[in-house]
Amino acid sequence: MNYSEKLIKDIPTYKSKIFTDRNDDKLYSIINGKKYRNSAVLIPLIRKGEDIQIILTQRSNNLPSHAGQISFPGGKVDAKDESPVDTAYREANEEIGLSREEIEHLGYLDITTTGTNFMILPVVASISNNFIPKLNNDEVESLVYLPLNYIADTNNLKLMNREINGEDRTFFVYEYDSYFIWGATARLLKALSERLFQS
Repeated sequence: MNYSEKLIKDIPTYKSKIFTDRNDDKLYSIINGKKYRNSAVLIPLIRKGEDIQIILTQRSNNLPSHAGQISFPGGKVDAKDESPVDTAYREANEEIGLSREEIEHLGYLDITTTGTNFMILPVVASISNNFIPKLNNDEVESLVYLPLNYIADTNNLKLMNREINGEDRTFFVYEYDSYFIWGATARLLKALSERLFQS
């Protein structure tokens, strides 16, 4: 399958005025009066034998936010970044040692927002089979290789209810091996599945 044909070709734009906060060099957007921090993630696809796998990170337990959670390489857009794609590539290099030369750009998913006030651009790419991870242990505990076929099976996507910080929340979950994948990561995996296999 040519995955790039199923993905968004032109880079989606953050859907509001973008500005730099005077206190830092990060970029923000405002939607309906709510301030979001612009960010980007890389969704890396790599061939392992006959299978295509998605590279995910298990975040370090020492991080101040989302510690221990499963996520994509990525982070906040800096004013000095040439584009959000540059952000995704830079963060992937910093977190897992992935160089730009090992990345073949495929396309995008739609921008998504999170309950923690991030606006995320997902960048989908094919990764060289020669990639050897070099983890930044301050940020990444380990890598998770999730088979693309796993998210192709819609039976693996669950809807869960749970109380979080005193609020009843409903969210999507993928449970793979011992990993509990939820939040924005699960929603992006769902969006990737819909683009590649259900459109």
